[in-house]
Amino acid sequence: MNNTIHQYGSGDNIAGDKVIGDKINTQINNSQNLTQAAKDIKELLTQLETDYDATTPVGQTMMTAKLVESVDNNPTLKARVVNALKEGGSTALEEAIDHPVVKPVVAALKGFMDA
Repeated sequence: MNNTIHQYGSGDNIAGDKVIGDKINTQINNSQNLTQAAKDIKELLTQLETDYDATTPVGQTMMTAKLVESVDNNPTLKARVVNALKEGGSTALEEAIDHPVVKPVVAALKGFMDA
C-alpha cells in the first residue's frame, strides 16, 4: 500500500487535499453562486426595508415572505440560491448575507431545495 503524500507549491496538505487560502482543491469555499446569491438577497432585503420594519416580528415575517416570493418568481435567482445552499450550506449563506432578518429568510429559502 502506498501512502505517499506529494506536496507541490505553497499551502499545506490536510487529509490529502491541498489547502491554499480559502480554497481546498476538492472544494471551493467561496463559490460564485454563494457570492452572487448573497448579494442578490441582500439587495432585495435592502429594498424591502423601505416598506417593512426589520426590528419587529411582523416586519421580519413580511420581509421573509416577500423575499421568498421574489426569489420564487425569478428562476435564475432561485437556481442560484439552491446551488448556493448545496455548495456552501445555510450557515455560509447566512454569514455572506449578514442581515438581521437572515435566519428566517435562509430557513424559508431551504424549502426550494426540497421542491
